[in-house]
Amino acid sequence: MTLFIEILTNVTMPIVVLMALGSFIQRKLDLNVRTLSRLLLNVLLPCALFHFLTSAELPLGEVWPTVWFTILQFLVLVMIGWGLAALLRVQDELRPVIGLAAAFANSGNFGLPVAQLAFPPDYLLHQTLIVSLHGILIIPYGVLLLARERGSIAQSLKTLLLSPMMLAVFAGLLVKMFEINLPALVVRPVELIAQAYVSIALFTLGAQLSDSRFSMPGLPVWLAVGLRMLVAPALTWGVVLALGFEPQLIDLLVVAAAAPVGLLLAIFCADYERRPDVAGAMVLVSTVLSPIIVSAWIWLMRVT
Repeated sequence: MTLFIEILTNVTMPIVVLMALGSFIQRKLDLNVRTLSRLLLNVLLPCALFHFLTSAELPLGEVWPTVWFTILQFLVLVMIGWGLAALLRVQDELRPVIGLAAAFANSGNFGLPVAQLAFPPDYLLHQTLIVSLHGILIIPYGVLLLARERGSIAQSLKTLLLSPMMLAVFAGLLVKMFEINLPALVVRPVELIAQAYVSIALFTLGAQLSDSRFSMPGLPVWLAVGLRMLVAPALTWGVVLALGFEPQLIDLLVVAAAAPVGLLLAIFCADYERRPDVAGAMVLVSTVLSPIIVSAWIWLMRVT
């Protein structure tokens, strides 16, 4: 119990405090959340991804298991979520939402801070790749599963590949692969911006949640939250143990799989008019429960 309380107070509760601060200040000052989000997605997150990729001491060859497993995990969880929603006769329009909620974790705004606080610095490379892969996967699957006759997957992929986030990932991978030594004039400013990422990301997440509209939780919400925060990490744990992944990586992948539903899902649902109220409730409920559930998973990984 002492270890659990230590994890709760030192790892997950500081994250919630920053989110709560963002929500409180948003209600008081009515900040432009869109501007905050654009700053986060176009400047802070790209710099953080580039910094984590280039500064990690682990060679890229050691993170290949994380890459293929994250892709496989995403696809399997989408199918499980959609299939279980169909089995329980959830409304047709909500089945793809539940599938994506089961697969798409808040691996950036929530997962990166947890990884920074709970794991050695080198393991940020694994979490950075998870964030990048989730960003790649959610665009085509979000359009494919949620859009009716709006846009195209090709257009979404083009936008994604030219986004600052993906350009930063490509640049970081090149620097890491070819062991390029960058000048301090480049490295230091990027590092300073990356250090600001965690606090601004959590502040922005709190402000976004404060501005969102939610419905009362029902079966679709609780189903999505249960799949995202209980089934996904449990399934991940069983599979990576069977595959013989090294212990510290197992811990990271399981904890990463327990992260709450990604806010981008609610944004997609709003854009495609696919029950944004329910998607928003999935994000809110999973985020509110995350301190206890994620702390419990971290504790479980450390005592087993």
